[in-house]
Amino acid sequence: MFNYKFDDGGVYIGNLSNMGEKYGVGQYRFARNYELVGKEFKISDGKTSHVIKFKCTKKAELDGHECEYESLKLTLTTYFIRLGYNIAVFDFKQGLVTLISGDDYFHSKIEGATIPDGAAHVDAGLDMIGTSVAWYLGCSRFVWHEFLEEGKCRVRWSPKTGHMHDHPCKATKIDYPVFLVDVKGYAQFRTDAPALLDRAVFLQDYEHMMTVGCLFVGGETPIMVSGFAKFMDDAEVESVAAGAAKPAIDLPGV
Repeated sequence: MFNYKFDDGGVYIGNLSNMGEKYGVGQYRFARNYELVGKEFKISDGKTSHVIKFKCTKKAELDGHECEYESLKLTLTTYFIRLGYNIAVFDFKQGLVTLISGDDYFHSKIEGATIPDGAAHVDAGLDMIGTSVAWYLGCSRFVWHEFLEEGKCRVRWSPKTGHMHDHPCKATKIDYPVFLVDVKGYAQFRTDAPALLDRAVFLQDYEHMMTVGCLFVGGETPIMVSGFAKFMDDAEVESVAAGAAKPAIDLPGV
């Protein structure tokens, strides 16, 4: 709870959690969700199938191969799950699952689930064009996404909002207003982004303005994050740190 110096001669025992200096952008991640523990799901696209089993609070199996996992819940029926270095988005409202393995997207149905007519996880590249939003990840740390065109996202990491990079991205509509956004690319040196960042996958809820995500950092264990949204334009760059929000919000697809 407090930062104490017990020994000025060399031993420092402190809690830096209030500053976010110890865990960075993963500091204020939502608590892990364990509601799927003990459950097993077979998912299929009609040609290929996979089996995902949640064995306990730490271990899962993907097609019989054990991996450690982390599950974050975004809505009442939507879960964002890291299965080792893979990502699974479970959409229980529609009975659908999107599994990301490397660059491959596997859009599937949960076998035995009731699938509403027309339910599908579909490309949303055109829907996202014109959306500009900063996702606050804790301790004034944020990533700012501007979707310029289909397949291209301009990224700015705090605190260097003047430095921007255009990266390839892929957007998927899970169940409006929930979108899955996959951005590949590095971050500016000495920003709040993790060193060696090369990919960021976010599940974004544009009704509740919340997000959960996973940052891939040079082969290390991916970092799970969560945050809330603030919409901005160029005139508000200076006010970002103060937390000023844009009154008018343009949601994707509207």
